[in-house]
Amino acid sequence: MPSAWVHSRYERQLADAAVGGRPVRIDLCVRRLYCENPACLKRTFAEQVPGLTVRYQRRTPLLQQAVEAVGVLLAGRGGARMLRVIDIALSRCTVLNQLMLVPLPPLVTPRVLGVDDFALYGDTYGTLLVDATTGLPLTLWEGRDAERLARWLRRHPGVEVACRDGSLVYRQGITSGAPDALQVSDRFHLWQGLSRQVQKIAAAHHGCLPAALPEPEPPPAEAPTAAPDPAETRAGRHARRLFETVHTLTRGCAARCRIPD
Repeated sequence: MPSAWVHSRYERQLADAAVGGRPVRIDLCVRRLYCENPACLKRTFAEQVPGLTVRYQRRTPLLQQAVEAVGVLLAGRGGARMLRVIDIALSRCTVLNQLMLVPLPPLVTPRVLGVDDFALYGDTYGTLLVDATTGLPLTLWEGRDAERLARWLRRHPGVEVACRDGSLVYRQGITSGAPDALQVSDRFHLWQGLSRQVQKIAAAHHGCLPAALPEPEPPPAEAPTAAPDPAETRAGRHARRLFETVHTLTRGCAARCRIPD
């Protein structure tokens, strides 16, 4: 049953969503109550206002939802810049801290699983699992371990198709964890493997290629192109029209200015 034994009162300051371009702060006076359950380890607890306060939180749920939504989309630096547009002043570190507190969505075992490795600075390798149908990442871990991949597949049964590269490690992990799954190679690794094989074959027969190629035919001699007639160009036609106009005007003026004998 709720406690009614008041220990003390104290004020809480809560940041809320901005109104009219101005930040909002709520000064709230709440009660600290005695716990009447003898088995409880805490002697007192703070009163919570539903929809307005959250334990150990100095922002209202409305403001917290906005920070989390922007943080999920834009992360730290971009999220902080976007929040300033809507009059919420938070640092990028605060946005990242709130982002790390957002619970992950429930993991749904995909029907088509993509397995690949990645490298940080070409030194530290990791394994990435994605849903090959939606392209969404599922999980990642450090290293390339067949046993760890097999354990993940056993904990998440239902994978029917596994897309992987030509790594022996991932083949062993998939075979051990999901023996009924069909192992295929994705388009990227198919083209990558094909290009590597073509390069190897071309390098092995590099000396034979020039001898097998026919002698290149000399290019046909190009006939000298005659220079365009200046009179046929656009500038030439324009100059000719000006010349004729000037002479016409000159003849007209001479006829009007002639004095009879």
